Amino acid sequence: MTEAVRGSGRGSTLVRDALVTIATRFGLAVLIFATDIVLARLLGPAAKGRFTLVLLFSQLAALVVGWGMDSAIGIVAGRSRDDARAGFANALVWSAVVGGFTVVLSGLLYGLPTDVRPRGPLAVVVPNLSAAQFTYAALAIPGEMFFSIGLIALLGRQRVAAYSAIRILRRLLVLVLVVGVAAIARLSLDVALIVNLVTLIVTAIAIAGVAIRDGTAAVRPSPAVLSEELRFGNRAILGSIAERLQFRADSFIINAVRSVRETGIYSVTSGLAETLWYIPNALGTVMFSRAVDPAADAGRIAAVLTRTTIAVALVTSIPAFVLGPRIVRIVYGSAFADAGVALRLILPGIVAYSVVAVLSRYIVGRGRPGTGTLILLSGLAINVIANLLLVPRFGINGAAASSSISYGLTAIMTLVVFRRLSGRGVTETLVIRASDLRVLRGLAGAVRARLSGRRGGPVALRGGETAAQIVLTEHEPGEEP
Repeated sequence: MTEAVRGSGRGSTLVRDALVTIATRFGLAVLIFATDIVLARLLGPAAKGRFTLVLLFSQLAALVVGWGMDSAIGIVAGRSRDDARAGFANALVWSAVVGGFTVVLSGLLYGLPTDVRPRGPLAVVVPNLSAAQFTYAALAIPGEMFFSIGLIALLGRQRVAAYSAIRILRRLLVLVLVVGVAAIARLSLDVALIVNLVTLIVTAIAIAGVAIRDGTAAVRPSPAVLSEELRFGNRAILGSIAERLQFRADSFIINAVRSVRETGIYSVTSGLAETLWYIPNALGTVMFSRAVDPAADAGRIAAVLTRTTIAVALVTSIPAFVLGPRIVRIVYGSAFADAGVALRLILPGIVAYSVVAVLSRYIVGRGRPGTGTLILLSGLAINVIANLLLVPRFGINGAAASSSISYGLTAIMTLVVFRRLSGRGVTETLVIRASDLRVLRGLAGAVRARLSGRRGGPVALRGGETAAQIVLTEHEPGEEP
């Protein structure tokens, strides 16, 4: 790791930035898992599975019809206040018009309205939901769109504190409302889904309030800015969808070929396993900030971050492998015990995908987004094929094994491309060195001192960005409320 520090003269901020960004996510992670545990305990496996499917569908649909505007608006909003106003108006109108159309279309495709079991073509893909439950999923689509697009608009305006507060507000509000309802009466699935809609409305109001105070709220859209945003989205949307589906296709397949109860149990497996991605995603985001800098030795930095990430993932995966089943039984209850066994099967893939989390940013940052998209599409194809072969026979254990297979092969493809682009060897990229550990210890101490107040000011990045700004642009799997 010392080689990266020497290479840039200012690279000593690199791991320090990553450590700070990881620390800023812990509060959000605690809220996510507290909510997950409460829902699992109160709803049980089958209703938890339906809750998961509703959220997965609405968020996936919002991603598709959002067409990459959540990424584009961050660039637009950061240019000027006028462009930020245009971007906000576009987000508002796009969420209302396109999102509203998607609500109606998805309902029709599911076979709504109906007084019996829905029998539309979409009901074949996402079965086991009642008409009312799918209605809640459809109604959440515009809210999910505005939530993702509006937050990035705030980030583009450097309203970092507001961005972070609203993200936490959504998770905290879900938890408080669910616990509050459960304290008064028995929590039903429909009530939990209504709570999700309420939180989307509240966070939309919060986003609009911040935009009003910032002077960037508007309702008149700009066709020129919208065209620019959609052109940007055209380059990013396919890869984004492929990556999201690679993480979530298994849940839809389990529901379709096994049962919604197993879907609920598997949601615990994937949620626990993906906590190991917090560090790789933070390091990967920092990697992107270096990869787009022509003055940085991005290949060397990527190798340093990747081998450090692999080492950390291995260290954290060992106790998860050993204690996972026991923790699941204690925390989630015996009804979810099978999730602990599946956790052991998915962990090898989780560790392997740490490579992708870092090196995919390098590939995109070096101007090869098409190559990154092809890798993600290949990984998705492998994931779907493996799930279709293994899930019918082995259930959630087959899904976990399929994820490990697809994540591992995706990591190999990413590593091959990185080696060709950077010239860095496999050993240099994957095997941690003693010097890395020494520097990590020193930087961890520096970050702890700054966080405890013994040192003032943010940990700065080149170009004036702070570590807090970098981490807030992350979109990690497993963050569904």
